[in-house]
Order: sequence, then structure tokens, then C-alpha cells
Amino acid sequence: MHSPDFGYLCNLKLRKMQKILEYSSNRTRIIYLLLFSLVGSFMASAILFMTGISQPSFENSLWYYRLSIVLQDIFVMFLPAYTVCRWITDSPMKMLGVKKTEIMPQGFFYGLLIFLVSYPAIAVIAQWNEQIVLPDTLKAVEDWMRQMEDLAKEVTDLFLSRETVWDLILNVLIIAAAAAFVEEIFFRGALQQFIEKWLRNGHLAVWIGAFIFSAIHLQFYGFFPRLIMGVVLGYLFLYSRNLWIPILYHFVNNAAVVVITYFWGESNFLEQLENKPLTWASLVVMIASGLLTYFVFKKYKSRMTAGR
Repeated sequence: MHSPDFGYLCNLKLRKMQKILEYSSNRTRIIYLLLFSLVGSFMASAILFMTGISQPSFENSLWYYRLSIVLQDIFVMFLPAYTVCRWITDSPMKMLGVKKTEIMPQGFFYGLLIFLVSYPAIAVIAQWNEQIVLPDTLKAVEDWMRQMEDLAKEVTDLFLSRETVWDLILNVLIIAAAAAFVEEIFFRGALQQFIEKWLRNGHLAVWIGAFIFSAIHLQFYGFFPRLIMGVVLGYLFLYSRNLWIPILYHFVNNAAVVVITYFWGESNFLEQLENKPLTWASLVVMIASGLLTYFVFKKYKSRMTAGR
């Protein structure tokens, strides 16, 4: 009689440990995802804090903020989503929707088309959101939200004020490519799927995921356009189950801001667009853009579900 293979038993035990969430409820998976993200936030802050202590001149520099974003991407977004999915399956990236499928070329085409037709509506919503004034009784809340908005704008302006080609490339990589990838991994690939399986409602999952996606940025004066953008991203994933399609949309959206600011930043093109007064024409543009987006989405849904 042969004794059990020790290596085989160890490997089997390790595989069981790696898949400890395989039979857990989706509510439990959401809790783990958010908990790991919170822990990751503390870890990223600790690394940044230690770096600032060891290199005082580095703190509040452009590279300090670049490192901050990269650390948040890794510890707050990517690792929590990947770890939870790795504890569920041996193919975490596939579970997250990062896969190659035959419908990808069509998905990319419709994703870009939806970006073009939805952008005017989102831009009008952004104008309206920027001009919201709260009642006098909530003035303290409004002042706090304005401070948060101004702080975020200062950091964004610092990123986008550089004029070399290398700065442009780095901004595209960090602000557009990396952010699009990790945020879609976390919000659509992990969070939205877990919510959908928990509530058994894809539409509700899209809206809840989009709400959290917008709220977590802590920018009230960009909350509603980011919410709608999150909804668009959510439906791009819901109908295709391929994460590369919302990643492309997200990347193009972020990269457009980086590129426009780099080439036309001195003309304050984006700022002038945001500060334009809302008119009846703006309402017509928003409605037309919204209807066009709806009809393109219907076509997208039929093509994606037929090709899956």
C-alpha cells in the first residue's frame, strides 16, 4: 500500500485555500471586495506617507501625485478585485470579463459610436451639475464640496499643465489607460457582477455600480455626468460580458481630456465649454443625444447577445 503523495496533498490543500470564496454568497463577496479596497487604501496611504518622510522634497510634487494614483490603482482597485475572484476561481481574469471573444471588433465599433453619440448629453449634464447651487441652509455643505472640487482641480491642473511629449505619454498611460483598466476591473468586472448575481437584476446592478463609481470620486460637481457615464459603461459590459469594450470607452473618454488639454489647453477650451450658459438648445442637444444613444444601444444589445 502506497502512502499519499505529500506534494499532491499540499497542492490540493493550497488550491482549496485559494478558492475559499468559491461557495460563498455574492453578498459576502461584495463585503470582501469593499473591505480589501479599504485595506488597500490604508496600505497605499502608508507607502505614500513613508515615501514622503524619507524624501521630503518629493511630497506634493508631480511625481508624488503620480505615485499616489498608481498606488491607488494597484491597492484600492486591481488587487482587491483580482484577489476576491482568485479566491473564487482558477481563472480570475476570465471571470472579470478580461477575455478575447469573436464579438470584440463589433463591440469596439459600437463602444466608440456610443461614446460619440452620448458625449453631448453627458457634457450638458456636466454643465448643469457644475452650476448647481444648494439652499442657504446647506451652505456649509456646499463650501465643503467646493473645497473638495477645487482640490481635485488643482491636482488635475498640475497633471495636465506639463508641456513635453513625455508628460503627454505619461498622462495617457496613467490617467487614461491605467485608470480605465483598473476602474473597469473593480466596478464593472467585480462589483457590478457580484451585485447582479446577488440581486438577480442586471439593470439594478448597473445603476448601483454607477452610483458607487461616481460617489467614490468625492466630486459632487461632477457627480451626475460621472453617474451617467458609469451607467453607459455598465450597460456596455452587461450586454457583452466583455470588459475590454467598457475599458475602451473609458480610455477614450479620459484620453480625450488629456489630449485636448495638451494641444488646446492655453485656449481654455474645456473650461469655456463647461461654463457656457444652459439654453433651450442645450436641452434639445441632450434629448437628441440621449435618444440616439438609446437606439444605438438597442442595436448594440442585439449584436452582442447574438454573438455570445
